Amino acid sequence: MKIDKVAGGHVLQTKLQQTSKKPLETPASSTVSENTVQTNTAAIDRAQVELASLPDVDMEKVEAIRNALLRGELGLDTKALSQAIMQFHTGHE
Repeated sequence: MKIDKVAGGHVLQTKLQQTSKKPLETPASSTVSENTVQTNTAAIDRAQVELASLPDVDMEKVEAIRNALLRGELGLDTKALSQAIMQFHTGHE
């Protein structure tokens, strides 16, 4: 990615040095309770444990597809495959 200079994108120094005479207002504090945060964390922890117990690859499905390919039951659409590859790597067809 190339980043070019943008003309007129600077801020005058005098504006940076101006001070406000009004006191700073503090933003309203968040109303999220500690119990809600702990509940959400517990749900995430349970989900991570469940995901960790699952296999990365469904080997039964891999074997079924492999066998279908060997029997000639599945064809290969090279045009669809090439379009999918181009879409993945370039963002367009």
